[in-house]
Amino acid sequence: MAPSKLILAACVAATASGVHAEPRSYDASRADQFLNAQAEDIVPEERESRAVYARHAAYDAAMFGQVAVLTYNQIYAQAVDRQSGEFVGFNRFAHDRNLATPGYAPFKTPNADTLYSNAYLDLSQGPVLLTVPPTKGRYYTVNFLDLYGNASNISARTHGTRGGRFLIATTDWGGSVPAGVTLFRVTQPYMWILMRIEAESPKAVPEVRKLQDQFILEPTTEPSGKVSYPAPATLDDPAGFLKILNWVVENGGVRNEELGHIHPWRGIGVGGPVSVDEAMSDEAVQEGVRAGFGDAKLVIMRNLAQNGTPTNGWREPFDIGRYGFNYEYRATVNTLGTGANVRLENFAFTTFEDAQGEPLDGAKHDYVLRLKSAPPADFFWSITVYDGQTQELVPNAKSKYLVGGNTPDLITNKDGSVTLTFSMSAKGPNAVPVPHGLFYLALRAQGPRREMLDGTWRPSPLKKLAK
Repeated sequence: MAPSKLILAACVAATASGVHAEPRSYDASRADQFLNAQAEDIVPEERESRAVYARHAAYDAAMFGQVAVLTYNQIYAQAVDRQSGEFVGFNRFAHDRNLATPGYAPFKTPNADTLYSNAYLDLSQGPVLLTVPPTKGRYYTVNFLDLYGNASNISARTHGTRGGRFLIATTDWGGSVPAGVTLFRVTQPYMWILMRIEAESPKAVPEVRKLQDQFILEPTTEPSGKVSYPAPATLDDPAGFLKILNWVVENGGVRNEELGHIHPWRGIGVGGPVSVDEAMSDEAVQEGVRAGFGDAKLVIMRNLAQNGTPTNGWREPFDIGRYGFNYEYRATVNTLGTGANVRLENFAFTTFEDAQGEPLDGAKHDYVLRLKSAPPADFFWSITVYDGQTQELVPNAKSKYLVGGNTPDLITNKDGSVTLTFSMSAKGPNAVPVPHGLFYLALRAQGPRREMLDGTWRPSPLKKLAK
């Protein structure tokens, strides 16, 4: 067995048995005469050693910061850059007024049965008041994501559909909460809201648009206007990336438990007295940083195939939207796409292969999926087809992109099972068109029930049908 699989197997076995080899920790502040360092740590004087130091620090910073930088780039486009076509500013919703269709621009692998809205919150000067209207049983989620992709929700699952008013505040805010308002605390002063409202069909869109306008954000204070924002960057621009990460650390912060983790990055310009430009003026540091970023990018791209646990040819998420200290997994998930919710809210399976492990290919085969029962969800479920090359919805004459619990006239077998087909010549309510080429499926359950969460229910593998 490969070393990585041995490690994974050992971790799974330890979790299953309830035996954890957790390191012991202690609170040094409670010890007599324990003193913290007051001087800066050393940066190696010898050139080769300095490059090695920078390479390790850069790899660590790139892996830790990938999701933060990706999210920051989104913030910059919608809330900072007034020249952007996406600009609306902080603490305001930008609503998508139509269901996603082929060519949907904001992101890949979109839902095709919800309308999206985005807002970026600036809570640095105080809370924001959120009004949620009654949705009359219609599913919605106001999904909060911090700069590190950790998710929380005000949703039909967590708060029902009667509506309410919520004061969105950071954990260190200490003001008073108005009568009739519920306090909802978030981790950071800069947050992303990705809101989804169920639209069971195109006919429901006008009603959902009206609901979108009734979700209202009201700042309780004026923004400071004193914050400067670095330009967007990616892993291919290490200096730009580190400038953003430094901004995130200074303005968004990190968990108390992570202060020690980020401390070594001070020597490459993050979280300390030395700027990124000053650090990178040293050729040895610059060489090491570039190598470290190259390492991180290579590892992330090779990790993409490990996104989720294999199940009957599908991959199911683990700890998505709640990453803890799993920085490699966090970077991998968010490189595929930011905005992943916790699976208590949205349990999503994906599959790229059939029962024989061969890639799904509409040019070669038709496919059948026989589910022992409809996916157990409190709100709704759907299975959506995506082009394997573009990660977008598949153009077709019927403009049909999914099948699910909201599909009109969906046929359920007498034993409660559901048979679905995926074919270029799809016919009937239980069939969805696929492209002439590679494709993949995403099965989503909004408000998954216990039998999905505990593993009792899992999707079956796709089987080939003769053309």
